[in-house]
Amino acid sequence: MKKILPLILLLSLLTACKNSTFNSSVPNAPVHLVLNIVGEYPHFVTSNIGESLIFTSKRYETDFIGYAGLLLFIPMDAQYHAYDLACPNCLAQVMLDGMFASCPKCNESYDLSYGLAVPTQGISKEALRHYTCRFDGTRLTITE
Repeated sequence: MKKILPLILLLSLLTACKNSTFNSSVPNAPVHLVLNIVGEYPHFVTSNIGESLIFTSKRYETDFIGYAGLLLFIPMDAQYHAYDLACPNCLAQVMLDGMFASCPKCNESYDLSYGLAVPTQGISKEALRHYTCRFDGTRLTITE
């Protein structure tokens, strides 16, 4: 019995370490956008809950804005967050509605207030697809 217990523990650890990459319902699409925040984009849309920019088309040939476009949002945590505009439930393009991104097709709402973009109605089983934001003091780079 003493020899079997370590073997069982090892097997359970190996099966627990399998690939845990999250697969979004939103199809993969290239994302690469570089913004000069200081000089090029000082005009975020400001509201009482945060600031936002929406990209539904490329500005330059080198821009890639995901499946349905990009929503750049700075909520209460004062960090940059970027999301695909596609609703994970039905793939329709969501629209910004205060601190929520709302889907006009399935009526799901995603709470953007803390940077998580989680569904609030219970229709969708996953949050908006989130992209990586890196800010170097001048430029913001958004990638997958």
